[in-house]
Amino acid sequence: MRIKPKLNLNKVFSGSFLFWWIVSLGTVLMFDIFWMAQTTFRPMSYFVFYPVLLICAFFLSLPSVFSKNGLIQTVWLLIFDIWFIANLMYCRTYYNAIPLHSYGLVGNLSDFQASVWDSFKWYFIFLPLSTLGAYLFYSFSNKIKRTLPSVYPYFFSIIILAIVVWIADIPNGGSLKRMDQMSEYAYLSSSIPPMYSLAGYLVHDYYKSSASLSSEDKDAVASWIDMHSQKEKRYLEDMARTQRSVPRNLVIVLCESLESWPIGAKIEGKEITPNLNEWISDSTSFYAPNVVTQVGSGRSIEGQLQVTTGLIPMYNKVYAYDAADNTYFSLPKALKERGGKTILFTPDKPYVWNQARVAKAFGYDKTEYQEDFVIDETTGRTKRLSDGSLMRQIVEKIEYDSLWIPGERVMIMTVTNSGHNPFDLPRHLRTINFEGEYPKIIKDYMITAHYTDASLKTLIDYLKSRTDWDDTMVVITGDHEGLATDRRDALTNPASAEFVDPHQHTPLIILNSPVSGRYEGEMGQVDIYSTIIDLLQLDDYEWRGMGSSVFDPNFPGIAVGTAGDLNGVPSKDLSNEEIESLKNAKKISDLILKFNLLKHYPDSISDKP
Repeated sequence: MRIKPKLNLNKVFSGSFLFWWIVSLGTVLMFDIFWMAQTTFRPMSYFVFYPVLLICAFFLSLPSVFSKNGLIQTVWLLIFDIWFIANLMYCRTYYNAIPLHSYGLVGNLSDFQASVWDSFKWYFIFLPLSTLGAYLFYSFSNKIKRTLPSVYPYFFSIIILAIVVWIADIPNGGSLKRMDQMSEYAYLSSSIPPMYSLAGYLVHDYYKSSASLSSEDKDAVASWIDMHSQKEKRYLEDMARTQRSVPRNLVIVLCESLESWPIGAKIEGKEITPNLNEWISDSTSFYAPNVVTQVGSGRSIEGQLQVTTGLIPMYNKVYAYDAADNTYFSLPKALKERGGKTILFTPDKPYVWNQARVAKAFGYDKTEYQEDFVIDETTGRTKRLSDGSLMRQIVEKIEYDSLWIPGERVMIMTVTNSGHNPFDLPRHLRTINFEGEYPKIIKDYMITAHYTDASLKTLIDYLKSRTDWDDTMVVITGDHEGLATDRRDALTNPASAEFVDPHQHTPLIILNSPVSGRYEGEMGQVDIYSTIIDLLQLDDYEWRGMGSSVFDPNFPGIAVGTAGDLNGVPSKDLSNEEIESLKNAKKISDLILKFNLLKHYPDSISDKP
């Protein structure tokens, strides 16, 4: 007997399936609204948002097509509720969904549990609560007919909706192409998950990660690098060196989540960072307060990437895993070419963000991890080594373990830890307090910044006591901004809005700088590498980074942020071509990292001899 499929939709939208389809539609719509509340409601202005919403509702109600058992459908929905909440929490910091490769990196979260839970908003709980409420209603209601729908109309409906999406995106070159375009623009990149669903986002992520290097992309990288190199060459040819003697030693301190606005600020008559304020006022110091955060999913480890190598983080991937074994040009390697010794001190474990492999790729001679320190004083809910103890022990290691003998040329980088969100500093380490009606997170942030400032004094006082202090340049900066979406709460609070920066700025402070002064314009984190290369007069080093020295008279004065947003006002002499070059830098760096294009630099980028 031949069975003919029946396309009567009445046999789909009835009984228990109709109930669960409505619940599923509400679940997806709730996720989309929560997501857009954190980013932008722009997706609702695009047509494809609506058929994709309906497709998701059909998929989430799938178990009810084959079973009348409400428990099976409920468990299915709860799984998606958890997935949705995880992505909403991720979005609060990164303004995008969890990338495909990050699902294999869950182990990293064990060291950042406090920060993870701090990303949870109380209203996220409505996702699983609505599912459980629907199950109770379904279980005790006599009004819902326990009937199964016809399978053919169910799948026919999904196919029709998918065709509608396909037709709608034909003018854009298809859905994948449209997502590709959206991912490279400010704000639009965060619109992909609600417009095309989390599944669509992951498909696009896989599509991008599996793509091979095209000749068009290779030419684009070669052209960008060539134009940037010519600009750097003109600067070196025109530059008149008026600076003091070149420092032999370099010490870099990456302060966890340090933003610029507490520096120099007096809140309730109290200085948040008295030591940094004093050092900045020295005649041999340089200060740039408006360094735009440019990190991505890897946060701290990507701050290290930009400062150490002058490269910009990848799209939706963490270079520390996808490009850990690449060939890098870096500050450690540049200093080693001049006979220097290079050391990395980090309170992290070697496997966190693949730190050990990254340190090797960057060219450090010696690395000291959490296991190499005595955990005698901790901060944060995960009880990690405090900044105070870290600085004391670094001084002891340098002094008593003879890691840096006077006369040696050395580069040291260290990364602090206590400033990690949610800024939970133990009470016995708090040396300042605030009475104003500020959000709790802002009070805690200021208290922690004050503590980190005091901890840094231990290291700086020691360096100043050394006979080679005059030959040592110290760079202090933040690895990234710290407030994430808490900035919104701070800016809506009348008290904290008076001093919290509405933008994501980290500071660049250079002690014993060959060129002193202050730069008030915008610059990117990637420019820090080029600035250090310039100050150390490493003019013959092959790689000057993808940024520019802030001392270049033609420095653009603008920077592209993490979301692709342009910060600052371009100078009148800046051409549209140069502005586009800045906007394209992230795409170029993504290709360099993805395909290890510096392995045979410059031959792997350009076919020119």
